Amino acid sequence: MQHPFCKYFRLSINMKKYFALLFISLFFSLAMMAQNLEVIVNYLTSDATATKPVIFYTPDVKLSWDDFKAKPVESSNAAAITNAGIGLKMTFHSKGSVATLIISVDCNFSKSESWVKDGRRTPYILNHEQHHFDIAYIKAMQFVQSLKAAKYTLKDYDKVITKIYNQSQEELVAMQNAYDSETKNSTLVNEQELWNKKINEQIALVGKQ
Repeated sequence: MQHPFCKYFRLSINMKKYFALLFISLFFSLAMMAQNLEVIVNYLTSDATATKPVIFYTPDVKLSWDDFKAKPVESSNAAAITNAGIGLKMTFHSKGSVATLIISVDCNFSKSESWVKDGRRTPYILNHEQHHFDIAYIKAMQFVQSLKAAKYTLKDYDKVITKIYNQSQEELVAMQNAYDSETKNSTLVNEQELWNKKINEQIALVGKQ
């Protein structure tokens, strides 16, 4: 049973840079006269503007095989693929001398880009795939905490966000890789059980933050 790790961030580096440059231009056209910057960071569990069938992560809602809608890649060695990642949106407004930047973070699972092969829809494999989604959530919540703890100014807020984003991405990739490597894509039952416990403990921890 092989389960390559999921695609963690659907926002590519080039798209991120384009978005950042566009945002910077719009932000400063509105905030150029503001003297102070207020930053609000939110974690979202829904998004009415979503254009694809996605599930926004909440700890009490688990994946089912019916959520894996994409056509399986028969040439792949994987039994299933989970496409989950962290979403990031930024909006702003200005009033008087204060510009407010609102950063919204979510963790979502793409139904149309996740698949499972026929004959592989077992509870054990689903648990392994669920934990890929769980890991994305853990890192999304840590990303939120890092954003909340950061210090921002009108001159450097974009650099601060980019640095935290890149660091969070690296940590997410590293944890997903470690999960698949140490469990050998779920085939080592004892290691899988250790990761089950580790992930559940971390979900409980970030949920208290």
